[in-house]
Amino acid sequence: MKGLVIVARILLASGIVAMYANGVEACRDGCKVSREGDTYSVYSPVPPSNVKMIKQAARLDSLEGKTIAIVGGSFMAKVTHPELKQLILAEYPKAKVYVLGEVGSAGPFPGPGMRSERKVSFENKLKELGVHAVISGNGGCGLCCPKETGNCSVAEHAGLPSVMIAAPAFAEQARRAAAAAGVPVLRVAVYPGAFTTHTRDELIDNTRKSRSTLKHILFLSMRQK
Repeated sequence: MKGLVIVARILLASGIVAMYANGVEACRDGCKVSREGDTYSVYSPVPPSNVKMIKQAARLDSLEGKTIAIVGGSFMAKVTHPELKQLILAEYPKAKVYVLGEVGSAGPFPGPGMRSERKVSFENKLKELGVHAVISGNGGCGLCCPKETGNCSVAEHAGLPSVMIAAPAFAEQARRAAAAAGVPVLRVAVYPGAFTTHTRDELIDNTRKSRSTLKHILFLSMRQK
């Protein structure tokens, strides 16, 4: 039995090596890879996605008089989020902005058929506060990025426009996490660099520079009829 396990491991390893060495042809029922006359069939354990995409709500024309939730909590959010609040209120004094613990967070968006009490609580809080749009962040690693993207996905499902803030290396992961939750287009504001490598002053300065980007993505250029 031990010998069979060893053989299976060798065959699996050779198949993987061949797959990376020679490339894989995209296919639905299995991918065949050839190496010196030998053919290997590689099957993905992940089935095709049946997630239905939602129809996203219109973007906002302005923040004046609107209620904004800036949520999340990862990667220096305790520095960047309060600064974002001050920037919004300085330009839109009639806006109302809730930050971090004043709203809570949804966590990763639950898979099909699964229920998350945290998600339900977050949805209810958005309704209770009369939120018009959500900004979530910061996506700075492979674990926190899907978690913070969950806030945006919940908002979009509730008919609220949203923006995810992420470091350059994790912007695409955020978009894919949202797509897996049925959100066809996630608006991502890309922070210039890695959050943890910046001082407090640099974080604040970059947040100020990102203000116009956030407005452009969430409230102006991407407005949907």
